Amino acid sequence: MEKRWTLRYWLLPGLLTLALIGVGVWGYQESRLRQELQNRAESQYQKAYHELTWHLDNISGQLAQALVSSSKEQTVLTLATVWRQVFAAQSNLGGLPLAYVPLSKTEKFLSDTSEVANALLAQTARGQATLQEENSKVLEELYHRSKTLGEELSKMQAKILSCQLSWTQVEVASIAGGEELEDNTILDGFKLMEQKIEEYPEINLNEDFSPVEPEPKKMRGKEEIGQQKALQIALDWWFGIPGAHQARISYEGVGDIPTYGVEIAPLREDEGGPVYVDISKLDGAVIWAMKEKTSENSKLSLSEGEEKGREFLARHNLEDIVAVKAQKEDNTAVYTFVPRQGEVLLYPDQIKLQVSLEDGEITGYEGTPYYMYNRPRELSAPKLTESEIREIVSSRLSIELVRPALIVNTWGKEVLTWEVRGKFFEEQFAIFYDANSGIEENITRITPSPQFTFEVAS
Repeated sequence: MEKRWTLRYWLLPGLLTLALIGVGVWGYQESRLRQELQNRAESQYQKAYHELTWHLDNISGQLAQALVSSSKEQTVLTLATVWRQVFAAQSNLGGLPLAYVPLSKTEKFLSDTSEVANALLAQTARGQATLQEENSKVLEELYHRSKTLGEELSKMQAKILSCQLSWTQVEVASIAGGEELEDNTILDGFKLMEQKIEEYPEINLNEDFSPVEPEPKKMRGKEEIGQQKALQIALDWWFGIPGAHQARISYEGVGDIPTYGVEIAPLREDEGGPVYVDISKLDGAVIWAMKEKTSENSKLSLSEGEEKGREFLARHNLEDIVAVKAQKEDNTAVYTFVPRQGEVLLYPDQIKLQVSLEDGEITGYEGTPYYMYNRPRELSAPKLTESEIREIVSSRLSIELVRPALIVNTWGKEVLTWEVRGKFFEEQFAIFYDANSGIEENITRITPSPQFTFEVAS
């Protein structure tokens, strides 16, 4: 009995000692892991900041180079470099722990510079020999701002290096203090930089630089429809013969198109989830609809699903319409349809349908573009013929079809084009050429995305 007590007397302290050693080892490993993560984050922040400083310096240099260049080729190369450097600078700025520092002026400068570089690059590439005087003045304004930003960043960089300031401390302070941060050298430096940019007058970019929204048609209806009318429209539109289904107003949407949000409850469990329909208050048109449904497998092909979509559109008097894109997502398909005016496809007026490939049921309808823009256009005959367009197309593209199409270009303007669809090896493209000038307005890759099948072991 005495030996057993003696053994227990020595065993307990031994176990406690081992436990303390284990806790110490665990604590050391956790501390080392946190330190490694902190060091890695610090390195990433320092890298993002140094690259931001370098990109701003390059933007200043390239803007100056564009202003002194008299060569079209050099102007194109310079503006393309500016656009790339701005994109990189935006990425670097977003990678810094500055969530609670107001940088709207700095961000606007980068956005303006990107828009201007992109617009002037397009103009120059299309034949403009040199920069026009008003465009040069805008570039000069951007140059002065970029120099100011670059100088402020360089000053901060010197302070960060000389004082061995930590970016992770900024991050911790931001998380802990939120908007009520105490003074911090790095944060104060960015606030000062923002103030410097704010001292410059606002740059008002004209329509040559800023994209504009396409002109919507005049909305129909002099008086708003009532809620009961909206409920009946939703039931009739979705079901054709609504039967005993019940609908209710779940919300009222505001914005460019005021709407009633209608929810239609299922009658039975095998019908799936509810149906949601948005009805325009202005004239009772259906803008958007969706049904909650999970498709377990695909029994229909994309072509069969498209036919189901066409039948649905035909029930709503949308028959002279062309499918321009089909994409499979899990066991559903999304189709893009555009209406025609004569032989011209009206891309701005597109409709999207989601179809279950399990049974062909329509599960989604997006008709906002069609509602906003579909109207008769005054379309003049194209100056270039189909055969002339075929001469322009690259010989590497195996042409499958050529057809007239109305599109919205980069700057929000409707342009009559020739759409050329073709293949380059396994890649498929749709290229749109201005029907009057032959300028390549847009090129879109339409190669179907790969389909993946995952097998789960039972």
